[in-house]
Amino acid sequence: MSKKQVRRPDAEAELQGLKDFQRATVDYIDDRLWGDDPVRRFLVADEVGLGKTLIARGVIAKSIEHLWDKVDRIDVVYICSNAQIARQNLARLRVGAELEGDESGATDEFADRLTLLAQKIDQLKGRKLNFVSFSPGTSFNVSESGGTARERVLLYWMLRSELPELKGRHWLRFFRGATQLKNFERQVNEFDRSTIPVETSRALVAQLRTDPGRGDHDSALDEIFATAEEFKYKNDGWWPEGPLSRRRYALVGAMRQMMARAAVHALEPDIIVLDEFQRFTSLLHDDNPGAELARALFDHGEAKLLLLSATPFKMYTLPDEAEGEDHYDNFVQTINFLAGPERAERVKHSLADLRRGLMSGEREQAAAARDVVQAELRRVMVRTERLASTPDRDGMVVEKELDGLALAPQDVSDYRFLSKVAKALRQQDMLEYWRSSPYVLELMDGYVVKKELESAGAQSAEVKQAIRQSPRSLTKRTVNRYEELEPGNPKMRALTHDVLDRGAHRLAWIPPSMPYYETTGAYADPELRDFTKRLVFSAWNVVPKAISSVLSYEAERRLRELSGTTDRAYDATRQRGLLAFNRSDGRLSGMPVLAMIYPCAALAAAGDPLYVARRLRAPLPLPRETMVAEIRNEIERHLEALPAGPESGPADDSWYWAAPVLLDQITMDLAPSEAVTFDYGEEWGEGDNESRFQEHLSRAAAVSAEELGRRPDDLADVLTNMALGGFGVSALRALSRVAGGDEYLRDPKVRNEASTISWALRNHANQPEMMALIRGASEDTAYWKDVLTYSVDAGLTSVLDEYAHVLNESLGVNLKDAVTKSKAIATEMSAALGMRASVNKVTDLSLNRSGDLHLDTFTLRNHFAVRFGRGVTEDQAVAREGQVRQSFNSPFWPFVLSSTSVGQEGLDFHQYSHAIVHWNLPSNPVDLEQREGRVHRYKGHAVRRNVALKYGARQEVLDAKDPWQAAFELADADRPAGQSMVYPYWVFPLDGGHRIERYVPALPLSKEAHSYRRLMRTVGAYRLVIGQPRQEDLLRYLGDDAEQLSDLLIDLSPRA
Repeated sequence: MSKKQVRRPDAEAELQGLKDFQRATVDYIDDRLWGDDPVRRFLVADEVGLGKTLIARGVIAKSIEHLWDKVDRIDVVYICSNAQIARQNLARLRVGAELEGDESGATDEFADRLTLLAQKIDQLKGRKLNFVSFSPGTSFNVSESGGTARERVLLYWMLRSELPELKGRHWLRFFRGATQLKNFERQVNEFDRSTIPVETSRALVAQLRTDPGRGDHDSALDEIFATAEEFKYKNDGWWPEGPLSRRRYALVGAMRQMMARAAVHALEPDIIVLDEFQRFTSLLHDDNPGAELARALFDHGEAKLLLLSATPFKMYTLPDEAEGEDHYDNFVQTINFLAGPERAERVKHSLADLRRGLMSGEREQAAAARDVVQAELRRVMVRTERLASTPDRDGMVVEKELDGLALAPQDVSDYRFLSKVAKALRQQDMLEYWRSSPYVLELMDGYVVKKELESAGAQSAEVKQAIRQSPRSLTKRTVNRYEELEPGNPKMRALTHDVLDRGAHRLAWIPPSMPYYETTGAYADPELRDFTKRLVFSAWNVVPKAISSVLSYEAERRLRELSGTTDRAYDATRQRGLLAFNRSDGRLSGMPVLAMIYPCAALAAAGDPLYVARRLRAPLPLPRETMVAEIRNEIERHLEALPAGPESGPADDSWYWAAPVLLDQITMDLAPSEAVTFDYGEEWGEGDNESRFQEHLSRAAAVSAEELGRRPDDLADVLTNMALGGFGVSALRALSRVAGGDEYLRDPKVRNEASTISWALRNHANQPEMMALIRGASEDTAYWKDVLTYSVDAGLTSVLDEYAHVLNESLGVNLKDAVTKSKAIATEMSAALGMRASVNKVTDLSLNRSGDLHLDTFTLRNHFAVRFGRGVTEDQAVAREGQVRQSFNSPFWPFVLSSTSVGQEGLDFHQYSHAIVHWNLPSNPVDLEQREGRVHRYKGHAVRRNVALKYGARQEVLDAKDPWQAAFELADADRPAGQSMVYPYWVFPLDGGHRIERYVPALPLSKEAHSYRRLMRTVGAYRLVIGQPRQEDLLRYLGDDAEQLSDLLIDLSPRA
């Protein structure tokens, strides 16, 4: 493929979607990298959640424009420590460059380690534009180890392609590492040999021939062959031990290092993006082979290095933090890397002048020094903050209390129990564990005290006595009988009150931010209408497990009470879904279910709430009775186009599923088989029989109006509910909003993607917890009718419209064609709905009748609340972190997410959450902001709710193809003069509206309460002392004056 065929990217087109402050940053960086007095390294330090990836994409687009006519090949390298984020962002960073007559003239190559890029080198050389990504930890720090099986398979074939004598099973034993031989052999046989990098293989073998071997070996290659000989005449189950194993791994490790170096030398990077680079700063400064390899890449030719990080250095440190002076040293080190030692020294001197000016009260001296610092830093970095977009710089954050936070007498008894056990086991005090978690010994994993309990506790008389006297415990017997579980801890009691006592477990999804009509049932409850998901941060690993276990169990127990099914044991076989495709008494009993998930274009148009509001010229939300009556009239008008059927005889329930299919055949002029040809997703529901489902589809495809009996009396009512709340209809309408309008209701590909969503919704409604929630104690009606009624009551169509709008932008498909958008959104919705309950292992501390302690285990399901991160979580199908994030970022369960690690940069949880619970406080104000930045991002939940409150009733919203797009355009049009586009997309304060809710469940007079007060004193002022040593001392010296010195803050926003 000729490089000359590639079409030049349109940089201006690539920048169209940027907000004004993002575009200003791109233009500023472009000037710094390519203008007069250019720099090679530049840092984007924008506050968390402001779109640094989009800025990087803009910089890449403009850089490609500069390079296009100057170089033969352009390599864009993206380095990110999180492989999940790297895969996601590589697609977002990729700039156009379509090839005439082909799909693309650019390649995307992702490898979780640099060594595997060797396999792609020949491909890169044949392309004009390459986008390459890998993770730094396993790429540059190639140790003397065996690496992954994929690396060893590649090595095996690279050597064998150049060394025909490399034959025999002993070579498989040599390269297999810790992999079972049959599995390694399978991977070797399945390897695509056409991808072997010929030149790199030759260079590798040549280097092995010239590099000296150890001991008596003339070369490294001789040593490899001699070592491999020792793997001969062994059976396949043999494993090398001791010196032989170490020699083998050292040789494989050395070859992996050669592969990594070959990949670095083969890359010709023009633009290198280091995302969240503070996670691998050792590669920038240390003196070791990994750092040398990294710097060889960074310093290649005239490559431009773009660094992204909201916290490029420790922004603030306290005297009692382990790092001590880490902020100052880290700051100077970073500036030295960006600007060089001479300019870093100039910044240090000016910061010292600034400090002297602050301490002496010489504001002019301080301002002059500040200006020098700003000018020097702006040469190599910029930072935009959203706090500046609200008059009081609160960024929409409000402190709220968790009601119900109180110490109970039993809590004190629990502490005494834990202290007795710890003393008996000769372990440390349990105060911190007790303050943070209930049922500590039952739930903790990996802690020393738990290991001691498991190894020696059963024989300890003191331990058994303490358990015998313990006030409460979490036992299998209690759980299996669905007995009420006391929260067991002041913080857990407060969170339970905040979430479950208000009834959040009665919600199948988060209430819509812009309801089209008045919702009913739980969704009309004032306590629940404004409910948002809770994101909880803790310092202890046991806490996420405790929260997810206790809240999920109690939510499930309360739903069981609601449905009257607590007599069924907790560990009994899970109830099978009621929305099934079965055959009963010779009849296909799932035909109404098929109608529920069928994306009927006719019903989608007839039941469009916005169409009703437009026709009535009435603001949203309409009264429910008005909406239902108007749509019912429209349904009755549509039914007139179908044969009326006989007036006598028994009612024929087939009308429920036949009418939607027949209406589509008429309105779209389709053959019966064409109307029902859908994939319905890749996953079949639990217990489904695919052939039985196909029977249902075939029956629908063969239907004719003449075969139907008398219409049921409630046909119009059921179809009205289907038009407003049917899974397929609501999904189709949501996709059409973002695809471009009503014309896409009839697009077969869009309808097919709607079927994927509806199938996922059907599987979700088949979960036992959802069946208990939706059906309650009533069994008077068919479950499919209950689901339709619930979906209408709960405003499902508004919920999916909002969700589709959010995903359209968060997935980066808003500028794509309708089918691409629909497929991406359907895939994401399906994944979010597909998360199954995980389980947490619990230790039963019960004593048997003989008084002996047997530490048996049982499991608790997690669904309403889940943990995020790599804790000790078992699952029949382990939920990956990515799917947990997808589900939490959807309107569906889980409603509570807890973690010790969510503060990791790059992850967002803002789409349906604007409430942060700081279970344990961070020691640092920057860490506090980082946590809250997880939910304070582009078009976050609080922002959408406020925009809907102010503009949802406007006629422009009713008239729009996408009501959400119209609402934000109205908010943008009302943006105050001089205000950046942080408003209204990141910050949109509204009197009486929604805000980012900060909860700190600290007991009065506790150490945590004191720490919180100290923390909040520094939140607003730490920016004044960025770059200063002994920051806490300086702030303490300035005292209350610090807040009056805001005009002396270092401002690094881009300037023209």
